[in-house]
Amino acid sequence: MSSFNTLVFLTLVAIPVSVCQWIGVIGLRKTGLKTERVLMLIGVLLSTAGMLAQSGHILHYSIARSFYSDWWMELKVIVGAVSALGSLSFAIGFALHGTRNSRITQRTTELEMMNLAQATELERLRNR
Repeated sequence: MSSFNTLVFLTLVAIPVSVCQWIGVIGLRKTGLKTERVLMLIGVLLSTAGMLAQSGHILHYSIARSFYSDWWMELKVIVGAVSALGSLSFAIGFALHGTRNSRITQRTTELEMMNLAQATELERLRNR
């Protein structure tokens, strides 16, 4: 992928996704440090670091093309792997968070139904 294409990808896709991830992680700050939040935080940090390193790579390549060598390409692959690992970590944390919220909602619904059944039974006993 050329530097221009990478820059367009960062601008149109990666930055808005990263902003959304940061908003989500910051929005969960009141829930405490649960496993899913820690995974999401690690993921967003790695993704952001990868995106910043990719931007630095583009800047470096555009300034000093003569230093563009094999080790620089290997570094670019490592940066891409770190960013992908961050995205995977965020996705796992997000899935765990959704699962936990689903269980909490299900349990709340069960308790509300039990409360309604008890209220109905008490009303029936009062009307005898």
